[in-house]
Amino acid sequence: MGEGPPIETEPTFTVRECRRDLIRALYPERRAGAGRYNSAMNSLESECLELKAAGVVDEATASRVMALQRGSIFSVFEELRFILYAAVAAITTGVGLLLKENMDRIGPAMLSGMLLLAALGCYVTAVRRLIHGKTRSIGGDYVLLLGALIASADLGYAESQFHWLGPQWQRHLLILAAFHAAAAYGFNARLLLSVSLACLAAWFGSEGQIATLLDAVGPRSHVGTQAIICAATILAWRAAHQGLRGPAQFEAVFEHFAANIGFWGAMTLCISPRSRLMGLAILIALALACAVKALRGKEEMFAIYASAYTSFTLCCLEAQVIGYSLAAALLQLATVVSGALLLWNFHERLRALPA
Repeated sequence: MGEGPPIETEPTFTVRECRRDLIRALYPERRAGAGRYNSAMNSLESECLELKAAGVVDEATASRVMALQRGSIFSVFEELRFILYAAVAAITTGVGLLLKENMDRIGPAMLSGMLLLAALGCYVTAVRRLIHGKTRSIGGDYVLLLGALIASADLGYAESQFHWLGPQWQRHLLILAAFHAAAAYGFNARLLLSVSLACLAAWFGSEGQIATLLDAVGPRSHVGTQAIICAATILAWRAAHQGLRGPAQFEAVFEHFAANIGFWGAMTLCISPRSRLMGLAILIALALACAVKALRGKEEMFAIYASAYTSFTLCCLEAQVIGYSLAAALLQLATVVSGALLLWNFHERLRALPA
């Protein structure tokens, strides 16, 4: 049997990126939107050769693009990442079912010990590669994520059985956040940082002692206040991270977590009548900050956050204030359409920015 085309597991230079970046170097007059490129062209090899001869791109980039055109190489990075994520989710679900079905038969001590050994096995593979100075593959990253999730389940189960922390049981979430953060920095793993931030958000959601000092307007706005404090804590962590010159790849994780948690907190404040004005002020501030971030950093996802969260929150407010009527439905439709048009405007402005 003949050898098939080589398979890459890392993101590679795609044909879409070639049309977006390389062809614009050949036709600079179209950067301002004077015309669209023909996406139905059969091959870009001649253009790549011309760019290489002109010195616009190096030989390695031109060779890779031409190989993509011929179909001799291709990337399965996104597909592989999805499969690995699904596998981790399935195994984690299986661990939960194991805890449920065998809690009485195996015993809490034995079951907790088994989970601890499984988590350690996942971490050992990452430690070995770290000692030998080898870079982890994408599969290694998700094995490390699996170990973190099993360790979290183990500690949560042990706390529910042995009550080590007594009435302060929710502090095990803070312990997990600190542990996963240390592991994230030790292994330089973004996925572990995501788990750490999720544990931190869960602790803010269950603790509530800080928010209680600042909020006295009802349980719904109390939850919103906790979310805002959590988002502010994540931004403070990000500022310290930048000051200490931590891994640059972590900054996006902090920013996306802070934006989402902050918007959810603002939404919760908005739907509570007694904190509506404060919620609207925070919502507008977050939307403006995300819009500026999208334009300056060319990150369209933050424009989506600004448009989607603001539109959804305004629709909820319109239903609360006006009631469920035809006028409210028409106003909500206008809000959604306005949000979509605003998002499209952001998209076009980001496309017009120089690469």
